[in-house]
Amino acid sequence: MSRTLALGFLLITRLTFAASGRVDATDQRLSASDGWLLPAAAAGEANPIAPTPSIVAKGKDLYKSKCQRCHGVTGKGNGPDADRDHPPGNLTDGSRASRNPDGVMFYKVWNGRAKPKMPTFKTDLSREDVWTVIHYVKTLRQ
Repeated sequence: MSRTLALGFLLITRLTFAASGRVDATDQRLSASDGWLLPAAAAGEANPIAPTPSIVAKGKDLYKSKCQRCHGVTGKGNGPDADRDHPPGNLTDGSRASRNPDGVMFYKVWNGRAKPKMPTFKTDLSREDVWTVIHYVKTLRQ
């Protein structure tokens, strides 16, 4: 009974804060059914780094050191450390680009997810590095 009351209190509190416009940072995140944690405005967030040749080259180096072991050399999700039961996303699939604009890709890399496993890189890479690797990943699309 006390658990039901506590859950009810939490729900009422969240609804009250949402109605008043005072919403904390966790309420501003969407938790998609596939396990990604994305800010509500992620799809509209633009890459602040210009895609110069040197930036794309740096992104390629970052990809090789951080992403290639799971996503593979060509980005098809067939790297040596890829989970064969839950393969990483195929980064070459151009048809997925509309569902994964720059801001969405940024937060997927930044936050990761538990299942299927995608490590979080917010402790290994700077925000600028994540935006940089996104420029390289976009060159893999077919």
